[in-house]
Amino acid sequence: MAVKATNQITIVDITDAYNVILTSEAFTFVGNTSGAPAGLKCATQAVAYCGSNQCASVIVDSKNIACPTGISAVVEGNGTSAPTITFTTTATIANACEAVIPITVDDITINKKFSFAVAKTGATGLKGDAGKGVKSTTITYQASTSGTTVPTGTWNADIPTVAAGSYLWTRTVITYTDNTSSTSYSVGKMGSTGATGTTGSQWYSGTGITGTSTTATVFSGSGVAAARVNDMYLNTSTGYTYKCTVAGAASAAKWVYSGSIKGATGSTGNGISKAEIAYAASTSNTTAPTSGWQSTPPSVSAGSYLWTRTIFTYTNGGTATQYSVAKQGATGAAGQDAITVSITASNGTVFKNSSGSTVLTAHVFKGGVEQSITDAGVCGSLGSIKWHKGEDTAVLATSKTLAITPDDINNVGAFTCSLES
Repeated sequence: MAVKATNQITIVDITDAYNVILTSEAFTFVGNTSGAPAGLKCATQAVAYCGSNQCASVIVDSKNIACPTGISAVVEGNGTSAPTITFTTTATIANACEAVIPITVDDITINKKFSFAVAKTGATGLKGDAGKGVKSTTITYQASTSGTTVPTGTWNADIPTVAAGSYLWTRTVITYTDNTSSTSYSVGKMGSTGATGTTGSQWYSGTGITGTSTTATVFSGSGVAAARVNDMYLNTSTGYTYKCTVAGAASAAKWVYSGSIKGATGSTGNGISKAEIAYAASTSNTTAPTSGWQSTPPSVSAGSYLWTRTIFTYTNGGTATQYSVAKQGATGAAGQDAITVSITASNGTVFKNSSGSTVLTAHVFKGGVEQSITDAGVCGSLGSIKWHKGEDTAVLATSKTLAITPDDINNVGAFTCSLES
């Protein structure tokens, strides 16, 4: 097979970190002088987020919950977005203790701890006075941006929605038989991760990290406040990618050049609403013309160059510009038009959290005129469109279009389109 023209496009999959929270992370059992008796209950819910998006399926297996002696656990709504874990005392609990709850989201397991406290009834007074009993217990909830100062707003009996990074406060008011009361609080942070959870690498983007050096270098203007080892950075101007080798703040973290992403990078989830093609003649094949662009191919002198400019307008109003250049050969009896190949992506070239899809479409230009391609990839007498993945020489598909899903890439995937005869 002879390759007449080729082009390449790169698809990126950026994944957010996972955070798991319990709507309540502690509970105080009200007991007698010996402790909390059997039969008392309390409950909490497990909620998970990928970045700022709530996960639809959270797995909590009651058999894997490590409960302290004298406490059992059952789970309701396992596999939903907020399964409920209910704890029940099966024997007298005299002292504070805790349970460890393994929570699984998208094959990632994070352990969360739930703490139990015991409020015992006071012993009989020295003069024979009866011990003070518990008359009632009232539990209410409130969201707050502080994890240290008790909120002063309205307390509700229902658990409210808590923004990521904020806190869910639980207030327990115990009223005793002598009409006195005591108030205790517990607080859980939305977005905190379990002690043994594993956080995936984070992608950042901007123009603060530059160059192609493989020597670990500090970029104080990176804009990354707390980089971790193996975090990745995409320079949106050059298309270069970098890996963090030394963690820390922007003034301490070190980065090395990792590679280059070729091709236009569309915004996440944006389609192409318009593609404007213009042409210009130039004596240079390295510097795009700054004037003379027109909607039809101009006459090009022998030895000069025909530049093709494609301006893509996305559905969110953003634009991207691509250029291709062909040299006008010297006039000959059997002169042939230049053949070029370009690729467009129907839904951009960036996936997020391994979701979404895009369709790559091949375009063949002969002498600046786009040629017709059948669905089977046949471009008239010029040949057929062949798709390849990465450095693999095997043909991935022979067709005009190629559908790409997150299953087809591992963080970054390059796809090559060739016109072969």
